[in-house]
Amino acid sequence: MNCNELKSLVQEYVTRELTPEDRHRVDTHVMDCQDCRRELALMSAVVSGLDSQPASEPPAGFAARVMAGLPRQRELVLSPWWSLAAAPVLGVLAYLFRAPLLESVLRLAGRTGIGQVSVTELGLAQMAIVPAVVVLLALGVTAAAATYCWRSC
Repeated sequence: MNCNELKSLVQEYVTRELTPEDRHRVDTHVMDCQDCRRELALMSAVVSGLDSQPASEPPAGFAARVMAGLPRQRELVLSPWWSLAAAPVLGVLAYLFRAPLLESVLRLAGRTGIGQVSVTELGLAQMAIVPAVVVLLALGVTAAAATYCWRSC
């Protein structure tokens, strides 16, 4: 064992957290190294001094004063109006990107074994279903947010 290894083990040695093998290695090194012996004695004195100090109780009302001094966190409440405003925007975006969206949905359906249909086989009417579904989902989120807001606001 060298001095650097001992310095990393001094605290565990003093608090008796080392394995018997490591304690023996530290004991052997300390017999030959006066600097490490001093450091071990200093750490032992610090730990025993701290152990001899009585535990002090905080004054009455300390926890309440600390909690009162902390900044308040604002509660996040979903507003149904934001999701209602987002529904038409999502619908327009879904309409503009309906072919890639539908292609992704069909690819996912093909992977799961639901069906094997390509985008070219579908007509324009079926492609318009994707934006409608997105708008309906957005309206469903709006209804859920409104219900949550009315219960908790």
